[in-house]
Amino acid sequence: GIISQTEVTVNVNMGDGKIATFIDQIVIEKEGMSAGGDSGSAILTEDNRMVGLLFAGSEKATIVNRWGNVREALEID
Repeated sequence: GIISQTEVTVNVNMGDGKIATFIDQIVIEKEGMSAGGDSGSAILTEDNRMVGLLFAGSEKATIVNRWGNVREALEID
């Protein structure tokens, strides 16, 4: 796929009137790149460098948590 947007803010309906806001996300455009159950999958560059973790998607686009933010939040190297 092709990264079409960076630094995107995404609001997700969590049910019961609760909305979760995710900031600094990446949008990748490619039809059929993700499907239900793919959340948490590693997204890599062509040379196998980590970009992020798949967060959400549709038939035309996939939203990815930026890897640097994931590492920082989980305090991992």
